[in-house]
Amino acid sequence: MKKLKVLDGMDSYLPHVDGVINCMHNYCLNGHEKADITALAPAYRKYVDNQPYEIIRCRSIYFPVLALQYGRATKDKKFYKKVMEKQYDIVHVHSPFNMAKFMLKVAKKQGIPATATFHTNMRPIFRQAVGSKLIAEKMVKILGKTYNQYDEVFVCSPLVEEQCRSFGYTGKISYLPFGTDFPRCENKEDLRAQANAQFGLKEDELVFIYVGRIEKLKKIDLILDSLKVLKDNGLKFRFYAVGKGSDLDKMKKYKHKLGFTDEEVTFTGFIARELFPLLYARGDLLIFPSLYDNFGLVKVEAAAFSTPGVFTEGSCAGYGVTHGVNGYLAKDDKNAFAEVIAEAVKDRAALKEAGENASRDLYISWEECTNLYLERLESIANEYKSKHSVGKE
Repeated sequence: MKKLKVLDGMDSYLPHVDGVINCMHNYCLNGHEKADITALAPAYRKYVDNQPYEIIRCRSIYFPVLALQYGRATKDKKFYKKVMEKQYDIVHVHSPFNMAKFMLKVAKKQGIPATATFHTNMRPIFRQAVGSKLIAEKMVKILGKTYNQYDEVFVCSPLVEEQCRSFGYTGKISYLPFGTDFPRCENKEDLRAQANAQFGLKEDELVFIYVGRIEKLKKIDLILDSLKVLKDNGLKFRFYAVGKGSDLDKMKKYKHKLGFTDEEVTFTGFIARELFPLLYARGDLLIFPSLYDNFGLVKVEAAAFSTPGVFTEGSCAGYGVTHGVNGYLAKDDKNAFAEVIAEAVKDRAALKEAGENASRDLYISWEECTNLYLERLESIANEYKSKHSVGKE
């Protein structure tokens, strides 16, 4: 049976790691044996690819502030020539900048459909960067015009569809979920015991976790503020914030300003991937108040270990969470978060049940997600081919 030929690309990629890169990488990793997938990405000096799928690298420029390489696909003639050596069935892009323009060029030249995933709410990022709501909105609308040149856009929820529409996109949309490469945990108690030994924890200690970039945009300060309320009310706990980011030093200073010790609040920085199961399994509650994230892969990762999370009401990251059933929802306020956390941990049996329900309701593997992704791409490619072959007759 003929394999679907897919061209997948984005403006930044491995070895840099974030949620969007994680998505594209897992699509390629889980799909390369089922489809003929070629990944397009920016080049990194001295970095050698060792993935089982094909990666073609383009010229890039380094952004020190973001600590990543940004692709300049449209400016690389050798790259274009290399990409055009193969005929594809469909192209898909995961970012709306230079690579998106390049993908449209390839699709038009080869007479194939172009699809995209709307991953990131760039509105707050633009506002932060330019300091003007008006200019930020103009920048957002430019992205909307880019998406409108695509045949179809994928989103992960109706909330993200609303956001995509607010950018000015008027075309067809499909819903596709995002997953995790962690299997459902079957030895949680063993992992908890290992975590206690690894991090010097007592079995009955309350442990809260956050996993992601350490940036104010993610509301790390709200987490610390709510934990301060809990501490002042006499609750004892340990909090681990896993990850790095532009505001790491600021948040470390802020925790000391609030009076937390390094034992009470620990910023771990990057940790080895094999330690993630220990923290997820040991965490009594994931705290993820971000209004910026359109999904929050950590929700699914935590669910793999039957660990429930507390999210902001109405947030994209909290989509799919039913308060008190498979997780918790709080208003965008430190006192509200503190109150919900305190209520959640008061009844350990109910907390455990919420975690089990999170595993039941929120978990999905990247393999399952990739199958849905490839099925949708194949359907679009076939529809496009059928429609345009009729037009030629």
